Amino acid sequence: MATKKDKDPLKEFREQVRELVPQKYESIDDFCLNETGIPKSTMSRLLSGKRTEFRFATLQKIAEGLGKKLVIRLE
Repeated sequence: MATKKDKDPLKEFREQVRELVPQKYESIDDFCLNETGIPKSTMSRLLSGKRTEFRFATLQKIAEGLGKKLVIRLE
């Protein structure tokens, strides 16, 4: 039986964001304010895993802010 963690479609994305933000920015605040315009509260919910559903446009803004391309695939 699958657990809630097994069903987290953003787990890998979240881990990549946690790794990439400090490489390019001084803080999450710096990333949110200067690059994406995404509220810090949205980033906090993403990074904490408290929310697992986000609009595609939001995830795309985050990826673009990190100089990455958002890729969606089925497995």
